[in-house]
Amino acid sequence: MTMDFDRVEWHAGYRGEEKPGAVWSGGNRIEVKEIIWQKRIRNARSGRTREVFLCRLSGGHVVRIEKNLEPEPE
Repeated sequence: MTMDFDRVEWHAGYRGEEKPGAVWSGGNRIEVKEIIWQKRIRNARSGRTREVFLCRLSGGHVVRIEKNLEPEPE
């Protein structure tokens, strides 16, 4: 199921790794209930790394959340 969201709230775990805690969609805050899986992916061409999370939200939706670990080049 696809869901568009405006922004993601990130929370640091006990090891300092950020994980998604909630998403905002249409002015509503929806809590992340479960992280089903997460992967760290490195793009061979650009060398950039991103983390990808598959999450179940409190309403039952399953969404994919991506976070770039390096800033975009200027």
